[in-house]
Amino acid sequence: MQTLRRTVAILTFPAIAWLGAACERDTPTEARPGGMALSVSGDLTDALSTDLGQSYQVILSCTDGHSVILWVDSATLTSLAADVEAINASDTGVRCTLDSTALDPSSQTTAWTVYDYNPSNNALAPRNAPNKMPATTTGTTTTFDFLPGKFTALLTTADRSLTGDLSMTTLTDVISVSGPATTFMTQHNGGANCSSNIPATVRFYFVSPSASGSTVGTPPAGFYTQFWWSNPVNLPLTAGSDGTITAVVSDPDEWSDWNGQRGSNPEVLAAFEKAIHNVQTVGLSFGGLCFFETGVTAMYPSGTPPPDEVFSSDFSETPTP
Repeated sequence: MQTLRRTVAILTFPAIAWLGAACERDTPTEARPGGMALSVSGDLTDALSTDLGQSYQVILSCTDGHSVILWVDSATLTSLAADVEAINASDTGVRCTLDSTALDPSSQTTAWTVYDYNPSNNALAPRNAPNKMPATTTGTTTTFDFLPGKFTALLTTADRSLTGDLSMTTLTDVISVSGPATTFMTQHNGGANCSSNIPATVRFYFVSPSASGSTVGTPPAGFYTQFWWSNPVNLPLTAGSDGTITAVVSDPDEWSDWNGQRGSNPEVLAAFEKAIHNVQTVGLSFGGLCFFETGVTAMYPSGTPPPDEVFSSDFSETPTP
């Protein structure tokens, strides 16, 4: 296993998409306007050039409270690192890390995986071991527990039968929550009007590392268009709630990118079209109405013993009519 890490500070930029008239701006965000700092161990260029066929797991995390994960080859990682370093035009004090770990192909999984924010709430950690209470899947239904004190950010899969070319696909998810929780909340004021942690929501999300392109915003960065969230489609989470969400992957008006730009924006439309033909991971993102991936936690009455609140997802894909 090889880990690459180096730290630099970078420019403030709007992160992932806002939702709704009360929050929507010309350059929306998902995890609060913030800056980024790149963290990659060793000499990135030299390290990557030693094995151009190596795959890497990349976690991009910011101190403004959000994190994303993707799997890339050496060339894409080099491009991503160059993108982030290029944003180093003005130091703002807000920092992020781009942590990259060389992967053993035999260790990669296509199973549905839950990602929680770590105790610092600045980076994602997968539940990938039995003692971490991972997601369980039976047929098309996946369930996991909302762990007390944890903010759950993502539930995704890299299953080849559900990824790849989704340009003619409609996503549907029948969602329910059950258990002792009294309510749910997000963090970083990601809820209503960008000033509250309620309501918490869940929405569709997909990643396409090959869909790098120019984007609207200051500064521009190619990686913004590698991450897409359904917008406005979402389901508010309340105690005992259930519901169904549906999104047409090919409709650019139903999706927005890291920088909050609709797929229909002419400046990102080509990247959106490439993204939907080359989906690497797909699933659900947990956040609020204003910020889309700030995580969700269940609120329990004091002293509530296990079992915890259970989230259930019956995810399916059908051909778009």
